[in-house]
Amino acid sequence: MPTETADRTGAETPALTIAKFDKALHDRSAFSCGFGPIDNFLKSSLSDQIKTGMVAAWIATAGDDPAVLGFYTLGAMAVRADLGPKKWQRACVPDIPVIYIRAVAVREDMQGKGLGTALVVDAMRRSLQITEEMGAAAIVLDVLKDDHFKRRWSFYEELGFQPLGDPENPERVFIPMANVRATLG
Repeated sequence: MPTETADRTGAETPALTIAKFDKALHDRSAFSCGFGPIDNFLKSSLSDQIKTGMVAAWIATAGDDPAVLGFYTLGAMAVRADLGPKKWQRACVPDIPVIYIRAVAVREDMQGKGLGTALVVDAMRRSLQITEEMGAAAIVLDVLKDDHFKRRWSFYEELGFQPLGDPENPERVFIPMANVRATLG
């Protein structure tokens, strides 16, 4: 998804590309989003989790520079039907299939410039494509709880996510695929 952007001076910046993770092409060494566990995940655990089929990852870069500007991961998950909307409960099944965004992160110097939104929208579009092949009622993610929790929570709310209502994980939010389809479809 290459897109040309302009910086505050009006100068063009290199095209943003979001592509499937390739260890040989994406330089993760200098990435820091300001949250150590996510930085460590990207640098130390991501490749293993991809190999074991736990997640798939997409990386944002600019132009020919291999440095990772941001990333997200997707995986499969099931949530209890009684946690979501009433129609999930009426399905008379114990679990509802969803697409789980395990991580979304943007390099610190790129935060506040729209890259996080671009990554989440790309994840939503990709999730729509996935639902063409398999069932998934929603996209689910956990909002990281740290000093920036309120800002993150607002960010996801603005994108249409709402609390799942999980008493064991109150930071878990979801957006129904029907809403994603209506917005992006």
